[in-house]
Amino acid sequence: MEFLFYCRDKPGVAALLERNVEAHWSFMDSYADRVLTRGPTLSDDGEEHTGSLHIVRLGGIGETETFAYQEPFYRAGCYSAVMIRRWHDRVGRSMRDYKPANDDPLFLILGETEASPGLAAKLADRAAVYGSTVSVDGMDRPGFAAILQAPSRDSVGALLGGMTAELHRWRIGGRH
Repeated sequence: MEFLFYCRDKPGVAALLERNVEAHWSFMDSYADRVLTRGPTLSDDGEEHTGSLHIVRLGGIGETETFAYQEPFYRAGCYSAVMIRRWHDRVGRSMRDYKPANDDPLFLILGETEASPGLAAKLADRAAVYGSTVSVDGMDRPGFAAILQAPSRDSVGALLGGMTAELHRWRIGGRH
């Protein structure tokens, strides 16, 4: 089963993240063959870490607790919230297979409702990563998530056409 984890940073945690980054990377190394996509969300200027996204293949729902709550940033108190959703890939590739077209930034889109068929087609055609999401227990309405390269936040907003979604600047993660 595949799961999407989005962890929101608490304000002012830059130093705490820095102190725990090696432990975080080591923890992620233990999942290296199962991590499909990973990376931080960033402030609009791309300078400040605001959260973390991971899409991971796990053995089942029971493993989500370990992945989310034994992760070193979480254990150090860096996050204000952790969102866990089942993930259903709709483009057939991981982040490793994506090659940026240019120097435009990447954006993470988290939609709390299902994308319309027209929007889903646009996103799938343009997205580095695109899929549908649903709660871990499958009881709430479906949503979607995408990572899209675009010139600006406004251009992504125009593509969404007024649909309510969280939009975060994002970059590919891992050891640098």
